Amino acid sequence: MENLNDIDLEQVTGQAGADLSLKINLNHTSAGVLDTSAAVCGDLRFCRLGISLNNRYHDGTQDTVNATTGVITPSITGRKQWLVFKGIQGTMNIPYIGLDGEDITYASTQHAAIKLSFDPNRPIQLKNVGFESLSIETDTVAAEGSGNVPGYLTPATLYGGTGFDANKEKGFMGMKMTGNLSLTGNIKIFSCGDSHSRC
Repeated sequence: MENLNDIDLEQVTGQAGADLSLKINLNHTSAGVLDTSAAVCGDLRFCRLGISLNNRYHDGTQDTVNATTGVITPSITGRKQWLVFKGIQGTMNIPYIGLDGEDITYASTQHAAIKLSFDPNRPIQLKNVGFESLSIETDTVAAEGSGNVPGYLTPATLYGGTGFDANKEKGFMGMKMTGNLSLTGNIKIFSCGDSHSRC
């Protein structure tokens, strides 16, 4: 091996990339079904996603908006409501993402970019991605703090009977997706200043 000086290094060009694969498994067993074991979803409250939208409260009050400054003052009346996705789960396998570097030329200026590419012959695989039920839940008291049980932690209430939703949490809608998503093309990510038309 020989040392290269700065002039020799300037003459060297080349590019190397990496091929990545990614598998995301959320609340699933190895068979791709909801894991109801004590370690994962034995308590169904821990397999939920709760979203509080715009400080919505159970008595229909709305926030106060200052017309001059646009400052929003949340209403302090009522108990907060949550949109709760129950039994959230899924397995997503991305068998190939190409990671490379590339220069982008815009208005005769070059920008270094990260290029992510996909192979249509290696589709993204989705298995039981979704949630078992969706519901609106309400906090137990108006003030947040130690005396409150947030709506997303409301104790589980299950459907009875023997139908398709037996022993599932109550809600008004559920969704599960299983399938393949074939992508082609690439995504280029680059930084630029505020003078660039796309920034």
